[in-house]
Amino acid sequence: ITFQTRKAGRCQLFSYYRFPLNAKRSESTGKISYISENAQAFLNCPPKDLLEMPLNIIDKFIKQQDPHFSVEDLLKLGIIRKSFDAIAPHPLEINDRPFYLVITSSSHDWLLEFEPVTLQYDLQSSIGRSASAMLQGKSVSALLKRAATEVKQLIGYDRVMIYKFLDDGHGEVVAEEKEEKLEPFFGLHYPASDIPKQARELYKLNLTRLIANVNTLDAEIITFKDEHPLDLTNSSLRAVSPIHIQYLKNMGVQSSFSISLISHGELWGLIACHNYSPKFIDYKAREGSKLIGQILSSALEYRQGEEDSEIVQQFKETANILSDQLNRDKYLTDALTGHKRTILNV
Repeated sequence: ITFQTRKAGRCQLFSYYRFPLNAKRSESTGKISYISENAQAFLNCPPKDLLEMPLNIIDKFIKQQDPHFSVEDLLKLGIIRKSFDAIAPHPLEINDRPFYLVITSSSHDWLLEFEPVTLQYDLQSSIGRSASAMLQGKSVSALLKRAATEVKQLIGYDRVMIYKFLDDGHGEVVAEEKEEKLEPFFGLHYPASDIPKQARELYKLNLTRLIANVNTLDAEIITFKDEHPLDLTNSSLRAVSPIHIQYLKNMGVQSSFSISLISHGELWGLIACHNYSPKFIDYKAREGSKLIGQILSSALEYRQGEEDSEIVQQFKETANILSDQLNRDKYLTDALTGHKRTILNV
């Protein structure tokens, strides 16, 4: 069984929370070439009626702080800057509800994703405190434990695990923070097949991944261009493999969130978060969690290198002591096992 994880004709519906539309990159004015079927719940307009229409038609459905600033202006600004990071998320209103607009790109299209604002306060100070508290860990194990604690406080999920990939591809839960009633997963090992190689490559491209409700059906993405599936590699709305959805259901998980940990350019592991009821995470909370993951990734490189140096130094000291004991003691067994520093310390 195979499942396309990059190009798809479906996106996560998230209980009508979010919807994408696409404009062709090659056209300076921009026309809508793809749109999700659930857009009608917000725009009160059949989505197919918007296909091939100029992008600026969207402006009549939304309200911006500056009425003279259009969605197309925002798109052009990001193109000039060669990045949309500085203007994400862009606040606006749809039907008097606050929304965020996030723009990403694919090989042929610009992807405009709209999602509701669910947090009414600024997380910046909380994220700063979380990062500071996490970095108080003096060892790698303490650092990982604090990271799990801080992410759990930030997103409010039932269980947060640090999942490390080992050399043969299988994973181990090396830190965990959970609700007291839940059984621990700390120390458990999972086969490499649980997260296939293709999925791991996507974790390196998309540093966060949210499944808000495993029981919600995906939304169809409609287009007049059936021969060209929409590239959703950079989209947070990309539909999830039904195999993975069933895997979560088998564990009793109703929603999941993951944050990639990258060390020396490779996928070191994941901050894997499980909730046992559906739970949407606001865009800014997801971005805050991603920042904690990036700080943790950098700290892991530094702390692991630091600990490796200490281990090497301890090994050298033990080897020198054992060498002295071997030269001094009459019997080999006494030299290796009869002192405070023994062969077991190597």
